[in-house]
Amino acid sequence: METQKAREDLLKIDNVLIPIIGIHKYNELKSFSSDKLTEDQKSQIAAYESKNVEATEEQIAFRAKWVQIVHRSKSKPKFSITARKLYNLFKANFQKICERPFIKIEGVTIKNLEPLIYYFSKDERFFQCENLSRISEPSFDKGLLIIGNYGNGKTSAMKVFEHIFKGISGVGFRSFSANEAVTMFEKLSSDVDRDNFEKIMWRGIINFDDLKTERIASNYGKVNIFKEILEERYRLKSKTFLICNFKEGYEDDLQAAIDEIGEKYGGRVWDRIYEMFNIIEFKGKSFRK
Repeated sequence: METQKAREDLLKIDNVLIPIIGIHKYNELKSFSSDKLTEDQKSQIAAYESKNVEATEEQIAFRAKWVQIVHRSKSKPKFSITARKLYNLFKANFQKICERPFIKIEGVTIKNLEPLIYYFSKDERFFQCENLSRISEPSFDKGLLIIGNYGNGKTSAMKVFEHIFKGISGVGFRSFSANEAVTMFEKLSSDVDRDNFEKIMWRGIINFDDLKTERIASNYGKVNIFKEILEERYRLKSKTFLICNFKEGYEDDLQAAIDEIGEKYGGRVWDRIYEMFNIIEFKGKSFRK
């Protein structure tokens, strides 16, 4: 026995039941020349036009456009936050994430944080920040290379921002220490594992901490895994954040720290540093006691 819905989806023409097609299908069939259509397709067109006989061409065109608008994928609004609100969120979350109170030291912590606050909030004051180096041309489209002395808050700051932006598309990021990535690579035992590792390390926004301190990976032979990671992330245009210390014996020398990256990962990586990263200096000595 036919259901009511089945009867609504059929139209009788010359004692033959013809399925009623929708506007998308109708427009598709009407785009073909008549000699390319089957008899069933011609019947479907006739059934649609019979059902909509009172509709003018303008009305049919309007309906088609309206359906397109309704079904068009809606673009998600871009994330937006003011620098002031982000700074307040940072202070509110710091103790929870770092398990110690945030200590505001004028001329040190604030100057270190300013370029990060303005970068993540897309505030134009980013380009005037004192601790933003002009060795690389600043841009919101680039990632971040944060260089500083041991223990002066680089890792802690990025942990807090990671927590604040967790789950926010286009802004949220994951963090791995350099040696953590090496350990993950050394545990790979199949091509599937290798593919999964590459999906994690090559794509999306990632923050790599303690760059230059990692050991050479021992799996599939000896592998300088970060040379490969950085080259692939450049190729795929994946936004990257890096944290590293100054070169031993060359404290407060940004160029020496960048050159050391080239010494460890090769000239191709060194050359791309300037294209991939805003370079930010975290000043001050260790806060650790």
